[in-house]
Amino acid sequence: MQRTFSSIQKKALTAIALAAALLPGMSAADSNDTYPNTRVEVILPYSAGGGVDSMARAFSAEASKLTHQTWVVVNRPGAGGTVGFSALAHAHPNGYTVVFSPASALTNAPFLVNKMPFDADAIQPICQVFENVFALAVTPDSPIKSIQDLIEKAKANPGSISYGHAGPGSVPQLSIVAIEKALGIKLNGIGYRGDGQMLPDLLGGHVDVGVPAISSLAGKNLRILAVLADKRHPAFPDAPSMGDLGYPVTTPGLNGIYVPTGTPEPIVKKLEGLCQTIVESKAFGEAAANFSQVPAYLPASQFKSRLKKTYDENAELTRDLDIKKE
Repeated sequence: MQRTFSSIQKKALTAIALAAALLPGMSAADSNDTYPNTRVEVILPYSAGGGVDSMARAFSAEASKLTHQTWVVVNRPGAGGTVGFSALAHAHPNGYTVVFSPASALTNAPFLVNKMPFDADAIQPICQVFENVFALAVTPDSPIKSIQDLIEKAKANPGSISYGHAGPGSVPQLSIVAIEKALGIKLNGIGYRGDGQMLPDLLGGHVDVGVPAISSLAGKNLRILAVLADKRHPAFPDAPSMGDLGYPVTTPGLNGIYVPTGTPEPIVKKLEGLCQTIVESKAFGEAAANFSQVPAYLPASQFKSRLKKTYDENAELTRDLDIKKE
C-alpha cells in the first residue's frame, strides 16, 4: 500500500512541476526551450501565386527542414496587406503565428487609409529577408533611350511623359516622386492595380514608362533604363543602376518576418537566428534566384531602423500627393 501511495505522489508532483514550469495561460506548445514544437502558421497578407507568395513558401520550406516542424503559409489578402497584419496583431504572442510580408502595411498604408485596423506598436519586426527592387522600363522602340534622355524630355515638357505604377502610395510611385523632387522634374503618374495590370498597357504603348518590380520582368520584351537601387541586379546584369549613373537611390520594397509584440525574447532570438541561417543559405538563395530576387538579411535592430526611416520618408513624400484615403 505504501509503494502505491508513493507512486501516486510522484505522479502528482511531476504534474505539478510541469504546470509550474508553464506561465499562466501558456500551453505546452509555448515553451521557450523547445520552440518550435508544433506547426507554425505563416500569414502571407497577399494572394497566392505572386512573387512574395513564392518567396514565403521557399522560406517556409527551409524553416520546416531546419526546425523539423511544419511551417504553413496561409494567404490572408486584402486592404494592401493590412488584413494579414491585423490578424497577426491579434494573435497569441507565442511565436507560432508570424507574418512574411512587404513592410508596406507599416510604412505606406498609414498614409492611404483613414483608420488602420491595427496598432503598429502591436507588430514586432524580426528580420529583413529580401528587397523587392523596381526598375524604370520602356519598350524596345521607345524614343526614350536612357535615364538622361528621360530627364531632359521631362524638363523640356513637364508632365508630358507618363509612367505606370502599382497604385497610389505604392513603393514604385513613391520612388518616382522622390526622384522627381531630387531632380526637379515632373512626370505624369498613372496608377494600376499591380504590375499584372500595368505591364500590358506599357507593352501596348499606352504609357511611356513603367516602374515594375524586377521579378515581374522575366520574359517581357522591355528595355530597362535603370534599376532603382544602388547596384545592378543579377537578373539583369547589363542594366545600369541609379547608383551607377550617379542619380538618387530610392528605398526598395522591404520584405521580412514579423511577430506580435509581447512574443518572449528567447523565441524572438531563435526566430532571428533561424531567419539569418535561411536567408544566407545556398538553398534559399537558389530558390530566390528563380523568382529574380536576391536575399538581403538584416537583424531586427537594423530592420526596425530601416522601417522607421522609410516611414518618415513616405510621410514627407505623400504630403504633397493628392491621395484619397480609403
